[in-house]
Amino acid sequence: MAEIRVRLRGGPEDGHEVAVSADVAGKPVPRITLPARARNAQAVPPLLIYERGRKRPDGTWEFDYVGAET
Repeated sequence: MAEIRVRLRGGPEDGHEVAVSADVAGKPVPRITLPARARNAQAVPPLLIYERGRKRPDGTWEFDYVGAET
């Protein structure tokens, strides 16, 4: 499966770029989860949830922050 670089919007990871898997149509997967950064190395961090948003005119996909789960 190919990978696509996407930009994250909102939430703690706003502005960061990550690589996500692409589907057969060449679009990024609809939802990704990323572990939040924890100050305590022994704590279990929540998962940050981002969903596929729009494709910008420059061809970059954006993923919007929708919340976190523990």
